[in-house]
Amino acid sequence: MNLDNNLVFNKERLIENIDFMNDFFLKNEMTWTFVIKAFNSYPNSFIEQISDLPCLSIASDNESHLKIIKTRNSNMETWFLNYLGVKQTLDFIDVNLTHSGEFTSDKTCFMLAIDIEREGIDFNPDYSYKKVGAYLDCEKLPKSEFFDAWARLNIPPELTQSLGTSISFESMEYLKSKGANHFRLGEIILTGKSLIDGSKINGLRQDVFDSNNNVSYHLISQLYL
Repeated sequence: MNLDNNLVFNKERLIENIDFMNDFFLKNEMTWTFVIKAFNSYPNSFIEQISDLPCLSIASDNESHLKIIKTRNSNMETWFLNYLGVKQTLDFIDVNLTHSGEFTSDKTCFMLAIDIEREGIDFNPDYSYKKVGAYLDCEKLPKSEFFDAWARLNIPPELTQSLGTSISFESMEYLKSKGANHFRLGEIILTGKSLIDGSKINGLRQDVFDSNNNVSYHLISQLYL
């Protein structure tokens, strides 16, 4: 699919990367969600085209895109990245990741502020949480102090819906041993490269987007702005 004169989108190659991740996380007994924030400025026709991808869930902070996907594919689990903590009662959202203690429902997953580098709400041991999670780091591994602080909260594993962000494959065993259970992946899926050092990730394609120039995540995400 030609997006413009300089960038071509290859859906089949994207599917290959998603299939790789599905197998990888199944083997590691973990889950993941495909984050499509890079496509926030893309037309609805493009979102319709990716609504049948073989991933189990898709996440975005763009509610209209999630509605398109859920309408076209009712089996797709939709995650709303609710950074602003807005009221969310829409039936096309399955998981509401929020930084706010307001406007909660059975779909709410509270993202906790474990340290100064993490956005979220402060943990209240007296509150009856249904689901919680926390952000790791997109570009570097979190320090051991973060995991120590998480462990001190004594949150039951069945309440931890999403402890993770993007990952370093080299450190998967370490992250898993510290309780990481779910990852929200966007840039890695689209570029096939490590967020740590930019190296190619074995098993992933780097040509989901073709161009005469170097294809960066920034180029992909800024295309229709």
